[in-house]
Amino acid sequence: MTPPGAPLTVLVLAVGGNVSQGILKALQRSTVPCRVLGTDVSAPQMGLYTVERGFVVPWAHEDSFLPSLKRICKAESVDIMLTGCEPVLDFFVAHRAEVEAVTGALCPVNTPETHAICEDKLLTCQWLDAQGFNGPGYAESCDAEAVSALVEAVGYPLIAKPRRGGGSRGLIRVEDADDLAYAMRKPGYLIQESLGDDDHEYTVGCFVDRDGELAGSLVMRRDLVAGTTYRAWVEDNPAVQAESERIATALKAVGPCNVQLRMTERGPVCFEINARFSGTAPIRAALGFNEAEAFLRHFALNEPVTLPRITEGMALRYWNELYVPPAVVNRVTASGISDGLPPGEGGVEPYGMRG
Repeated sequence: MTPPGAPLTVLVLAVGGNVSQGILKALQRSTVPCRVLGTDVSAPQMGLYTVERGFVVPWAHEDSFLPSLKRICKAESVDIMLTGCEPVLDFFVAHRAEVEAVTGALCPVNTPETHAICEDKLLTCQWLDAQGFNGPGYAESCDAEAVSALVEAVGYPLIAKPRRGGGSRGLIRVEDADDLAYAMRKPGYLIQESLGDDDHEYTVGCFVDRDGELAGSLVMRRDLVAGTTYRAWVEDNPAVQAESERIATALKAVGPCNVQLRMTERGPVCFEINARFSGTAPIRAALGFNEAEAFLRHFALNEPVTLPRITEGMALRYWNELYVPPAVVNRVTASGISDGLPPGEGGVEPYGMRG
């Protein structure tokens, strides 16, 4: 572990994915002195070349995953591990005590119960109902009676989606009985009421401390492309904010909790909860609401945290590229270790960086 007063050593797992890359962006804006390392499962992963040191590791379901983490954490004196990758979170949640004992690094994650509620969209809907929140109408795709009752209650269109997964993967818009019959043949699916309209979808970042107290929240209205936030506008919306805060605290989330809602005639309705870092974390960090910094301060440095109230801001996203010479990728493939890009070799496309 890092001596008191020295920079923290932070290991971010799955830095080829957009959520973990967002954590890296937020850490870069943090005022907490830290040394940032990264892992992923293969050499051609963007984040491995933007951290101080990167490591190729096995998949989280492989037996060699934890021994690999142990070697890295012991060799690099890692203080705390963060990730936005769901399979890695599944492993950490199931094995937290063992992971922390073996690696010597902190691994703050949600309880298995909270994690399960958020990872399974059917359990999310059932939990919202049980807690008295304003949730969508829903039915499990294999339950013909419940599906029929849902159609009778809310009509078409409906939304069909896998119970597990994100980013709109596998989402089906159900316009009629033929679409519904197709969706009901798909195993592991949830049929859900179609809520509001695309112009009134919200993503709300909440942060909950270890005592279950809310440390802050930030509301953004958003547009989606391919299931991910493409444009975001900070909106001072008390109804959406209050509902999201109630959900995050009732859930007893640990750290960042992303609540997704749509505004409807009956008020804000939550349809998904991600009790983890989300893809919009770097946007919030750029606006001054830095969940990654709060995570380090609270769970690694044992500081109380209060995140600021942000009421304005806008983000427009675009693709960018990191150019890595093939010889560098080949070296990382052979050694399993990245020390970033050599000076003058490759780099980030500077598009949009004027002046």
